Amino acid sequence: MGSLRDAIRQAQDIKVERDVDIPDWGVTVDVHGLPSGDWEAYQNKLNKVRFQDGRSGAEMAVRSNRAEIVAKALYEPGSAERVFPDLAEGISILSKKSAGVLDGLFSLCRHLSGENRDFQQKIKDAEGNSGSDQR
Repeated sequence: MGSLRDAIRQAQDIKVERDVDIPDWGVTVDVHGLPSGDWEAYQNKLNKVRFQDGRSGAEMAVRSNRAEIVAKALYEPGSAERVFPDLAEGISILSKKSAGVLDGLFSLCRHLSGENRDFQQKIKDAEGNSGSDQR
């Protein structure tokens, strides 16, 4: 049996929603949840935005940050290839798209990443996935 560290390292805990139709764009994509590091970076950017002057600047910064999360989450169907391998290009394209579509994809990515669950729910989910009663 390998070490606990190796087991954690090898765990495939990032969820994927396959074949997500986006009728407004006429495409189908796979949407991947993101690792905690990407969410922490997003939260740090939001905290910085709160200190910016001007409401429209803050709103645009939030939309760009959401576009960044979505750009990182969109993959070619059945592939390990991101739709936007050039992240800056993806952000530029997505930040000009419908806020409703972008928000829907952001919410799905957030759900797949477990960011929309409270701490107690995350504990319950982890216990249900442990396979045995480990203490």
